[in-house]
Amino acid sequence: MKTLEPSRKFLLIFCLTVSFFIHTGFLAFLQSRSLWFYSKSTPHVAGFNAPWLQFIDTMPRDKILAEIFEKPAPSVQSPLALHPEPELTFSQLLHPPMTLPVPPTFTSQLPPFPLEQLLTANDELFSVRTFALPTLPPINLFSDLPKDLILPTHQTPKTPLVFHPHLEMASGNSLTANVPSLAIEPPAPSISFSEPLVSSPPVLKEVPCSAALTTPPLPNLPKLPTLADLETVNLSDCFESEIVFLPRENGKGYIFAITFIPRADLDLPKLRQNIFFLIDRSNSIQRDRLIASKSAVEKAINELEEEDTFNVLIFDSKVEKLFPALTPATPEARFQAEQFLDKISLGSFFSFPDLYKPLLLTIPSKIQDNELYTAILLSDGENLGKKNFQREILNDWTLRNAGQTTLYAVGLNSDPHLATLDAACAFNKGRLFASTTNRGVKRKLLKLIKTIKNPIAKNMATKAIPKSPAATIELFPKSSNAPHLYLGQPYVILGYADTLDDFILFVQGRLKDRWLNIKKNVSFSHARRGGHTLKAEWALKQAYLEYEQYVVDENPQHLEVVKNLLQPFDLQTAFE
Repeated sequence: MKTLEPSRKFLLIFCLTVSFFIHTGFLAFLQSRSLWFYSKSTPHVAGFNAPWLQFIDTMPRDKILAEIFEKPAPSVQSPLALHPEPELTFSQLLHPPMTLPVPPTFTSQLPPFPLEQLLTANDELFSVRTFALPTLPPINLFSDLPKDLILPTHQTPKTPLVFHPHLEMASGNSLTANVPSLAIEPPAPSISFSEPLVSSPPVLKEVPCSAALTTPPLPNLPKLPTLADLETVNLSDCFESEIVFLPRENGKGYIFAITFIPRADLDLPKLRQNIFFLIDRSNSIQRDRLIASKSAVEKAINELEEEDTFNVLIFDSKVEKLFPALTPATPEARFQAEQFLDKISLGSFFSFPDLYKPLLLTIPSKIQDNELYTAILLSDGENLGKKNFQREILNDWTLRNAGQTTLYAVGLNSDPHLATLDAACAFNKGRLFASTTNRGVKRKLLKLIKTIKNPIAKNMATKAIPKSPAATIELFPKSSNAPHLYLGQPYVILGYADTLDDFILFVQGRLKDRWLNIKKNVSFSHARRGGHTLKAEWALKQAYLEYEQYVVDENPQHLEVVKNLLQPFDLQTAFE
C-alpha cells in the first residue's frame, strides 16, 4: 500500500475536520429545532409563554402520536355552564381554541367558548342562541322593475280558452282576431328577511291578441340608420346607361365604355361655380386671337348666374386682375369686366407667358362642400416646350392643387404644345377644347360654359365588383382625376375586362348637402360593338398614365410608349 503524500494527507485531514464540524453543527441544529431532540429546559421567549413544551417532555412518545392521529372523544358537557378550565390535551395545545364573536348586547351574559366545542354541542345550544332579525317592510320585486319590461295584461272575466285558427284583417294593416292569447301574469309576492323566498306558479290570464302585437319594443335595441340619416341619396333610377365594347388588338381581354345619361326630369340643386378666366396676352398670341379671346370671355361672363362668382386674370410675364377677389356675377360686375377687357392690349415683343403664376392664384385656401373652383385658360402654351415649365405645371402645380381647381383650356389646333396642355387639363379633372380658327374660340368657350354651367356632384369615384371571382376589371380615369358630374351632360367611364362576365358598377360623389350613389348591373349581353372612337379614347387614357410616370422620373421610354399608342390615330404626343 502506497503512502500518501504530505499534501494529500493534509487535504484528507482537512476534509475530515470540516465534515466533523458540519455534522456536529447539523446535529446541534436538529436538537434545537426538532421535537425529538428538544431540550428539557423551558424556553423563555420575550412576550411568549409556552407551557405545553413541558407537558410534551413528560409524555411518552407513543402517547404523543396517539394524541395527534386519534380523534378525541366529543365532550357532552354543555358549553354554556361555567366550569373550571379543563386540562388541555396535546391537540388543543397545538391548535389553540377560537372564540366566536358575540353581539355587544350578549357579551356581558355569555363568556367566550371554544369553536370546537360549539360545533360538537347538541341542538339545545342553537335553540338557546337563536334570535330574530328586526321586521322589515315587505318588498315587491316586480314593482321596482321598469314598466316597459313587464308584459301588459288586462283584467277580463275568465272564459274557456278556445283556439281559432282564422284571423281577420282590419284596416290600417294591423292584425286583429278573436283568438284569446295566453299571457303570464307574475305574482307580486311579499318578500322579507324573516320569510323564505318561495316562488309561486305563474298565473295564466287571457288577453286580446292585439295587445300582444302592440307590445312596446325593447329600449336598448339599436336603430339602423336610413339613407336620410347617412346623408345619402340613391339615384340609380335617375340615370340610363349604355355600354359599348371591343376586343383588344392583342387578343387579351376587352375594352368598354359606359355612358351614364341623366333623365330629362332630373332636378338636383347645383353647386356654386367660382370661375377664373385666364387670358394670355404674350407676344406669341397674335392681335386677332387676343381680340377673339376677350370677346369670348365677355360673352361667357354674361352666361353666368348671379349666385356664381368670377374673376379675370390677364398675364404674360406679369399678372393683372380684374377684382382683388372673386365677385358675384351681378350686372355691375359684368359691366366692370367689359370695361376691363376693352383696355387689354397685346404685350411687348419681349414678353413671354408664365402660366404658373396665374394658375397658382386660382387655388383656394378653403373650399366648401357646396361649391366648385374652375380655371379656364385661353393660351397657346408656348412656354410648355421647356422642361422646367412642363414640370412646374404638370407636377408642381398639380400636386399643390390636389384637384381643388378644375382646369379647362381653349386653344387652336395649330398650337405646337396642344397635347401638353391637354395632359395638364386631364391631370386636374378637366379637358381641352380646340378650335380650328380664331373666330371659333368664342364658340368653343360658350360650349364649355354651357357644359359646366350646372354642376351637381363633385369628388366622383367609381368601383367595379365582378360577379365572377376570377374576373379582372379596371376603370379609367382614377378617382383623383375623375371629372365632376354636370346636369344634362353624359358621364363616360372607360374600362378593361379580361372576360365578358357581368359586374356591378358603383358611382359615388358629393352633392350639395349629401352623398350621391348610383348602382348599375352591367351586362354585355345587350352591349353594342364600339368603333374607331372607342379605340382612340382608350389609347389616350393609356397615354395619360405614361405621362404621369414621365413627369415623375423623366424617363424618355414612357414617351416612346405614348408614340406607339397615339400614332395609329394621328394624335399629337406631349412633352416634345
